[in-house]
Amino acid sequence: MARDWLLENFMAENSINLKNKKLALFFTYGVSLDLWEKRGLLGREIKLYQRLGEKFGKIYFITYGRGDGRFADMLAPYNIMVLPKKSRLPNFIYSLLIPFYYRHELKQCDFYKTNQMLGSWSAVIAKWWFGKKLIVRTGYPLSINARKENLLKYLLSKLIERIAAPAGDILVVATEIEKKYFAKYADKIRVIPNFVDTDLFRPMPELKSTNNIKIVLFVGRLSPEKNLKNLILAMADNATTRLQIIGSGEERDSLELLAKQNHVLIEFIGNVAHDKLPEYINRADLFVLPSLYEGNPKVLLEAMSCGAMVLGTDVRGINNIILDGANGFLAMGTSVGLREKINRLLANLLSEESIKIKTNARQCIVEDNSLDKITQCELLNF
Repeated sequence: MARDWLLENFMAENSINLKNKKLALFFTYGVSLDLWEKRGLLGREIKLYQRLGEKFGKIYFITYGRGDGRFADMLAPYNIMVLPKKSRLPNFIYSLLIPFYYRHELKQCDFYKTNQMLGSWSAVIAKWWFGKKLIVRTGYPLSINARKENLLKYLLSKLIERIAAPAGDILVVATEIEKKYFAKYADKIRVIPNFVDTDLFRPMPELKSTNNIKIVLFVGRLSPEKNLKNLILAMADNATTRLQIIGSGEERDSLELLAKQNHVLIEFIGNVAHDKLPEYINRADLFVLPSLYEGNPKVLLEAMSCGAMVLGTDVRGINNIILDGANGFLAMGTSVGLREKINRLLANLLSEESIKIKTNARQCIVEDNSLDKITQCELLNF
């Protein structure tokens, strides 16, 4: 309570001062507003900056989309100005030249911020050039995840971290696990988890289906680290449960074939606009995130905010959010481990324990991840 009071007072005392300040947000390498829109993420990703825009005189979005200027009118009421990609150069070369292309705007800024560690070198170069305060938001542990892919990616990720972390005046991480990973910079680390719009992602009991077919829902990229093949195998020959998959990715065709071979009732929905996700989550009987590893998965937080029954794998990035048997459930990432937990949870959806766990899930997110609270925490960085 004391911390909340301090945050509220900080906002009241500093909102006028920030009205004279400008912030430049450096987008993740290769990412654009257009890409966010295509993936159905635009509404979610800009929401925090719409809030911050009320406090700042100007926020610049430095993106990798040559056509991102079309979003200018939509963002202008929030004091957000889009600075799209200015040339046809390859993204890497362009990323090194961003401080040159937008030198006039960057010179006028008071703060720079990275959206994620990937691409942070553009902001570091701008800081070296203009000497402004730099907030490095890591987004997720880049080198930890890269270690699971290949050696070259891991080495490049370590190089990026060793350039960006010491250059930042503040290092923003999403979890305590990540804080330990960057322990060398403990004096400037701030732990700020991902936010959830708890008014949008809320329980909607009126949407629950009375159909005999149960719905298991996954939302995310269709890529190997999401472990979707084991999720599909876990639901083999199950005529009473349908698996709904929202998202897109390189494994789409192979997953469709696997589901057909194992007689899985499955529906590939594709990308869905962010403001429509709460309806899908609320219609589902069980939300499953079977990943091999995660950072601070927004979609899991959003499902919990809807008061959904959630099941995740017992891995880093998930087991620090789900407390097994308290606000959700954990399982081994094998097809056998997932099948056992899915069947047990679907058989006990109306039990007192299940109702209590779903209530706890919602409460955890409201207390720790609400948009209001995260906005306040973000303002402490400036």
